Amino acid sequence: MPKSSGLKTGSTTQRTIKTETVASNQVVLANELAKMNFKTISIRGKFGKLLGKLYIPFYIMIYGSRFHGKSTVALLFADELVKQHGFKVLYVANEEGTKGTMQEKVVRLSINSPIGIIEDYNPKLFKDYDVVFIDSTQTTDISHEEFKALKKQFPNTSFVIINQANRDGSSKGGTKWEHIVDAIMHIENKSATMEKNRFPEGSKETIKIF
Repeated sequence: MPKSSGLKTGSTTQRTIKTETVASNQVVLANELAKMNFKTISIRGKFGKLLGKLYIPFYIMIYGSRFHGKSTVALLFADELVKQHGFKVLYVANEEGTKGTMQEKVVRLSINSPIGIIEDYNPKLFKDYDVVFIDSTQTTDISHEEFKALKKQFPNTSFVIINQANRDGSSKGGTKWEHIVDAIMHIENKSATMEKNRFPEGSKETIKIF
């Protein structure tokens, strides 16, 4: 799928807004910003009800305790992005690996979309994809500062990061991660709740995903 936003001119990153571009270091007047058209996508089904309309690129964090289904939800979301919008998706399965357990999960969930799955965390591959899932930030040992750098390095690419949870159920990594994503989805007992959502038309109710 062709990229819908983002240009690079020299060392300055630019974000495309249809025929307009705004450099990351450029001052934009509020009355001009109000007239700009940012690209959004709608998703049918449960993820659309939870998330609302997604701005492109989007940055989402999914977190939860062990065995509550956070990786399963992430895979189902990846499947919907491919099926509904034709996105080219890479799933970095660093925590589980491309092994028999991942095969069992893909078969059990009836996922037959051409999602790229790789165990190694290799940012050199990211430029070829519309959406990259990183599962998880703890096993890849990526810091929030490195993630901020990824967003600048790949301005056309959306990222979904999967975080483990502490024993009290809170997300590992603390509040620094929470401030650099657009939305936070908490997974508990196979259900999802949006704890933060900057996207229009999203919901905060808990929805059973699988």
